[in-house]
Amino acid sequence: MVIGEITSSQQDIMFVQVRVEDAAFIETHNGTVKANYYINNSIGQRFAVTRWMGRIKIKIVNVNEASRLRLSLWDSPAKNKLFFENEYQLNPGSTVLHLSFNPLPAGDYYWELERLSGSVGVSVVSDSTLHNAYNDGNPTTAFDVESKIMYVTDAEEERPVAVVGDPVDSGVNTISGGSELGKIMVGSVEKNISRAGDSLANGGQVLQGCWFVEMET
Repeated sequence: MVIGEITSSQQDIMFVQVRVEDAAFIETHNGTVKANYYINNSIGQRFAVTRWMGRIKIKIVNVNEASRLRLSLWDSPAKNKLFFENEYQLNPGSTVLHLSFNPLPAGDYYWELERLSGSVGVSVVSDSTLHNAYNDGNPTTAFDVESKIMYVTDAEEERPVAVVGDPVDSGVNTISGGSELGKIMVGSVEKNISRAGDSLANGGQVLQGCWFVEMET
């Protein structure tokens, strides 16, 4: 089934236990000298977390043309176990990629960004001393990638969700302000959250902050 849609007026409410982002994060680099690295085939980054995590943010410095990327989260550079992946269609400019996922516990992980088409530059830190980056599948000491791993609470909390079949007002398909992730994206971002008061494309507002969840059949 598809991910539930959010309405700005009427909707049925159900509740789930979730691990909520608490604004804590780690960065996958140190140092301050940043550069723009254009992806050939793929770029990756090893990292370790000491708490539950639920989102990865990667800084894209420049998109020269309409481009497609695939971001995947693995157990290690050996890629024995795939946890999550998503594809992105990017327009020219700069942006931050978000991969939100069902929270994973403390441990070692590896994300990899694969170029499917176009020309995309990723922000890297050339004086970083962590040396956990990978270029086209091979470890490199030339840089680490500028990305953040967002932590979530260790204890689950109850939150309202939107479910499949909820009505959606005409024109309600993007958030124009307020929500950190920026958009209501049906079928592409799991566990996205829209907050009460976020403005909508049709001039309305979200009246009840809601989580996206994928309902199993």
